[in-house]
Amino acid sequence: ATCNVATAVGKLGMDVVFITALGKDERGDQLLELIKRSGVKTHGVQRRDEPTRDVYVVQDNKGDREFAGFGLPSEQYSDCYLDEEQLPLDDIKTSAVLVTGTLALAHPQTRNALRRAVRVAREGNSKVFVDVNWREVFWSNHDEAKRIIIDYLQQADLLKLSDADLKWLLGIDLSTAFINPCLVSEAFPNALGILVTAGGEGAAYCFRSPSKGEHSGYIPSFEVKVQETTGAGDAFTAGFIYKLLEAGSLDALAADATKLKEAIVFASATGALTCTKKGAIDAQPTLDEVKQLYASSKEWYNFW
Repeated sequence: ATCNVATAVGKLGMDVVFITALGKDERGDQLLELIKRSGVKTHGVQRRDEPTRDVYVVQDNKGDREFAGFGLPSEQYSDCYLDEEQLPLDDIKTSAVLVTGTLALAHPQTRNALRRAVRVAREGNSKVFVDVNWREVFWSNHDEAKRIIIDYLQQADLLKLSDADLKWLLGIDLSTAFINPCLVSEAFPNALGILVTAGGEGAAYCFRSPSKGEHSGYIPSFEVKVQETTGAGDAFTAGFIYKLLEAGSLDALAADATKLKEAIVFASATGALTCTKKGAIDAQPTLDEVKQLYASSKEWYNFW
């Protein structure tokens, strides 16, 4: 998932470094070349003897997908063994945003590397953005998973949760989160902002402004012809990060209700366009394409 975020951010013209562990195999070589073509810097990619992960995805006739498993036992893949001693610490400490998921927390060595990356980011001025992205196939013990993930999320400045994440992690229904997104943020007192996404159902947000209380709201989805939904949430994240960097800082964005709303509509447009083509990375839009779709939101009735 973070690979998709990295390439989507790269295609929007932002400076991005991808950190992971890939196998010294053909699949790893192919993925590395695809990432480079998207404008992503790859000096944070570690190469290992374990194979690069393959993931089986089942897609229905509406373009929605479900993760079905792997070709090997999960713990045999290279991404389980990210070495914290080889992390590009200077890049992490000086970055504007460190984006992670939670899937890698299922494996102790990579979990330790993620925790170190977060510590280093917080030592600098980097903001930590975590996309929960719950996938049960990565975990053998779901109770342990919940404990580890909730503890990790307390270190985040920004959180993105899907409707499935909400239900599993917090027991909150999507309808409740859309009516009162700040209810979700109560579970994460250290986070300045939370984003709730639900594909075609839209998105909601709650941000704590440094001086003006809370800004929250609901954003409808763009109407597009869906080919495949794989990677749409990751593209949403990339679109939001673009607008965050454009605003100059998280505090500046959280303090401006209009800019915050624009950022989430822009993120929604980025995610929507990714659904119009097949392939999580190949389908990712250019900045001009996102701006064009975003501009159409100005015609939404009684929204702005």
